[in-house]
Amino acid sequence: MSRKALKAINWSAITERIPSSEKAALTAFKSKSDRYLQRMMAYPEDLPKIDWTYYKKTIITPGLVDKFYKEYEAISIPYPTDKYTQAIDSEQKEIADKIQSFIQEVNSQIAELQQNLDRIKNMIPFSEMTMEDFSDIQPKGTLRPDEEPTTWPHTEDSQEKFGEKDDPKDKDNH
Repeated sequence: MSRKALKAINWSAITERIPSSEKAALTAFKSKSDRYLQRMMAYPEDLPKIDWTYYKKTIITPGLVDKFYKEYEAISIPYPTDKYTQAIDSEQKEIADKIQSFIQEVNSQIAELQQNLDRIKNMIPFSEMTMEDFSDIQPKGTLRPDEEPTTWPHTEDSQEKFGEKDDPKDKDNH
């Protein structure tokens, strides 16, 4: 991990994807991020090199320069470990898989709807259609006296079930 990772932010791509109501917050965040980046870039990436031989010659106290040299070389400034990139990458892959499955599902729905649309386009226009044509196209919900005779008002509740024996008690009540 180095400073190069911080230079990879594509602010224009982010700006295109957020709603206009959030652009002021993004601008404030970008400004703050740029200030932090500018402060960080003011410092060198590596510790400055010290001419230890010069100091050994000029400082009289024995062992002082060697002590500072050992302590200086032992300095290790830890860079924060990256705990989030792997999680973000796995989440991105998971979301990409969900998007692909959604696209496939929608494409299958589009194909099904396109078939229905083609069927409707190839149908006889309603202005030229007869009741028999409509009955052939839409068998459910149409009156088909040749197959299932019904009586007025032609609703399911009003129809007598053929083949069922009449209850003699009902005849007495009528």
